Amino acid sequence: MDAPGRWQNLPSGPSLKHLTDPSYGIPQEQQKPALQELTRAHVESFNYAVREGLSHAVQAIPPFEFAFKDERISLTIVDAVISPPMVPKGNICKELNIYPAECRGRRSTYRGKLTADISWAVNGISKGIIKQFLGYIPIMVKSKLCNLHSLPPKALIEHHEEVEEMGGYFIINGIEKVIRMLIMPRRNFPIAMIRPKWKTRGPGYTQYGVSMHCVREEHSAVNMNLHYLENGTVMLNFIYRKELFFLPLGFALKALVSFSDYQIFQELIKGKEEDSFFRNSVSQMLRIVMEEGCSTQKQVLNYLGERFRVKLSLPDWYPNEQAAEFLFNQCICIHLKSNTEKFYMLCLMTRKLFALAKGECMEDNPDSLVNQEVLTPGQLFLMFLKGSLQLMELHIDPTVLKEKRIPPWMEVALIPMTGKPSLYPGLFLFTTPCRLVRPVQNLELGKEELIGTMEQIFMNIAIFEDEVLAGVTTHQELFPHSLLSVIANFIPFSDHNQSPRNMYQCQMGKQTMGFPLLTYQARSDNKLYRLQTPQSPLVRPYMYDYYDMDNYPIGTNAIVAVISYTGYDMEDAMIVNKASWERGFAHGSVYKSEFIDLSEKIKQGDDSLVFGVKPGDPRILQKLDDDGLPFIGARLQYGDPYYSYLNLNTGESFVTYYKSKENCIVDNIKVCSNDTGNGRFKCVCITMRVPRNPTIGDKFASRHGQKGILSRLWPVEDMPFTESGMVPDILFNPHGFPSRMTIGMLIESMAGKSAALHGLCHDATPFTFSEENSALEYFGELLKAAGYNFYGTERLYSGISGIELEADIFIGVVYYQRLRHMVSDKFQVRTTGARDKVTNQPIGGRNVQGGIRFGEMERDALLAHGTSFLLHDRLFNCSDRSVAHVCVKCGSLLSPLLEKPPPSWSAMRNRKYNCTLCDRSDTIDTVSVPYVFRYFVAELAAMNIKVKLDVV
Repeated sequence: MDAPGRWQNLPSGPSLKHLTDPSYGIPQEQQKPALQELTRAHVESFNYAVREGLSHAVQAIPPFEFAFKDERISLTIVDAVISPPMVPKGNICKELNIYPAECRGRRSTYRGKLTADISWAVNGISKGIIKQFLGYIPIMVKSKLCNLHSLPPKALIEHHEEVEEMGGYFIINGIEKVIRMLIMPRRNFPIAMIRPKWKTRGPGYTQYGVSMHCVREEHSAVNMNLHYLENGTVMLNFIYRKELFFLPLGFALKALVSFSDYQIFQELIKGKEEDSFFRNSVSQMLRIVMEEGCSTQKQVLNYLGERFRVKLSLPDWYPNEQAAEFLFNQCICIHLKSNTEKFYMLCLMTRKLFALAKGECMEDNPDSLVNQEVLTPGQLFLMFLKGSLQLMELHIDPTVLKEKRIPPWMEVALIPMTGKPSLYPGLFLFTTPCRLVRPVQNLELGKEELIGTMEQIFMNIAIFEDEVLAGVTTHQELFPHSLLSVIANFIPFSDHNQSPRNMYQCQMGKQTMGFPLLTYQARSDNKLYRLQTPQSPLVRPYMYDYYDMDNYPIGTNAIVAVISYTGYDMEDAMIVNKASWERGFAHGSVYKSEFIDLSEKIKQGDDSLVFGVKPGDPRILQKLDDDGLPFIGARLQYGDPYYSYLNLNTGESFVTYYKSKENCIVDNIKVCSNDTGNGRFKCVCITMRVPRNPTIGDKFASRHGQKGILSRLWPVEDMPFTESGMVPDILFNPHGFPSRMTIGMLIESMAGKSAALHGLCHDATPFTFSEENSALEYFGELLKAAGYNFYGTERLYSGISGIELEADIFIGVVYYQRLRHMVSDKFQVRTTGARDKVTNQPIGGRNVQGGIRFGEMERDALLAHGTSFLLHDRLFNCSDRSVAHVCVKCGSLLSPLLEKPPPSWSAMRNRKYNCTLCDRSDTIDTVSVPYVFRYFVAELAAMNIKVKLDVV
């Protein structure tokens, strides 16, 4: 009677209200704030960048000036505007707005026009403003420029989007990409660093330096360093247009202020007046300037301007002093507005540098969060855009410059930069394999700026293609913890696991074959994975419901018995109940899309190809419909007609056949237009569904980093069973627990079992239980109250003999994930196949039905086994064996040639090989050699090198 009483006092877990609520699955009036908060940092930073930020940034770009026919012409970008994605004017269509789903569907870029107001002046007299189209800029989904902005869930569904679409990413050539947040050095703060590689920068350089990441309000950035030299002087270095420049500090200080040398000396030695070495070093720095004949500020400016102007690309009429001022404005302490402030900042950095070199202060830790900031996508986007505009070359056709004046209709041709135009560290764009979410961790920068370290765990570095922007890579890494935190939030009882297992699950969670989206019919991704019958986990942490992850489930509740049964479950192998598999356990599909564009098959200027079939064409066999495309729902096998197209001019019919060895079902077909809306029936997207039910070798994993490979589908009649007749879905080897220490999985098994018995969903949030209030006690009591063993063990009976097993077997419910690593994608089996046209050797690679290379290490293994004849078979008979004719006398492989055929009237039909060098036919013999050797001999002969064979 004790157990039921204790059970009544236990707190009950959350009910399955999400799945039993009548309103579940019905779109709400508003999107859920929890999910939208995830990408807020991305979206808001982009909103700022394309509105106020862009205007401020372009106004900070110096004018582009040049001379033409004795006139001084100046072009200044005064403003720039990005428009929402729209169909170009002049096209007939119902809807002018372009939506993200269209761009995904036709593999185009979701982009808006960038238009600039360019003011032009002649000899300082303004001549008006030209509105100039500069190119297209990718638009972030759900930003204020996006046509989905502020749409309610029902409207999002109408536009083929997810109900809880979060945005925060770009669509480039149909692929979703996100700009990752980057760690940058703390802005406008001198950081003392010791870098041994700095010694290689030149003679006299040491490892000591003070670095500053200078950033203006509009996010222009320049890295600036002070280097300590062995002779006690200081060298200033900075980057301008991706080129590194060095400047002795004394020149910079004298150029910034009109102070006397003594005043500069006094400011530098402040606090170290008694340090004779420091006094001598400062005197030496100022003496270097005097020795170059620069005693006044004006002389120093003239000296620097004369030497730097060639790299600054300034007009000829700029005096040297103005060129030097331009240099200091663009490269030195750019975050400060006055030269006096820049002077005092350089003095402060110098004093810190000497303190570092003399061991009077510690090196700053660049990995400390105090010395870091996070660059949001909007800031990076803005910096990148400004850099591209700044470095863009303006080309003006001289023929329009008539009578020494520029007509107002002048077109300014802005040539988009190619390659890597930006001065700034790179733009990371990542493919989104599925919709993963994570909480935002905020850091504060300065006084006002709030930015986050959120990224959606994406892969594949890529760049903007055919856009004004071009991407470059960088070496900065994310905060180590930010990568893992989202998926770590979904690990049940993660505080009971060894930390490497939790990290392992964070990696495997990205490889899960789940239910990543609800809009399969509208998608055209290269490859999408789908679990046919996913389930809601019975054991879930708080964050699972907070983010409503039941909309995108990733696994199945499986009955798991921890037992060593047969030899098929050794190491990480696991046995699956064949009956469970037949009922649909972990069944899935892969969606593959292929774009067929007839315009790519047409010669330039020819527009005669259309999809269709020739009436009565025997090749079609009623497998294609009248428009030359397969039927929706049709099953395609290797060699079946795939699609057909016609040449309207010649009437010729072309049939393409399905080439994959894997059978598929045609899921849907989309007819695609182009960005301008005037595309004809030239491009289609065929989406195929490939069934991928679990097979031997496929990978599974629990949510605790316990991966398992399916080793055998075991017949249900031979599986062990419980007293009540329950047969497990999975047999898990007990040896997986001691070394991995995934106690969270043991607790989940007990919790899942009690949840199934009592109709609950248990809260698995970490740190809920403690030593005093243990999880074992809590779930043990629940099991006991349901009439089961306190520890979750049961007596099992052998499925083969029916005899009761001696040991108590731990059995419960664990949520299992099926991963994307499947044998069907990786197996390498073939007997015959294609060969290389030059060497005649078999080619490698699954995509071309090739095999795996038998390399040097494999050769060594066979030699070590003493199986030389097998080695000969592998590397010769099964590779490129060929029979060649050789002249035994001269040893040549190339000289034996077949005689000319005899005349038609001749009775002789037996043609002989004849050596053209020896002029004999009785010396010809045949040898078996690798074909690549014959090719090698011919290559050497072309280089005038003779190869002679000694044929025994």
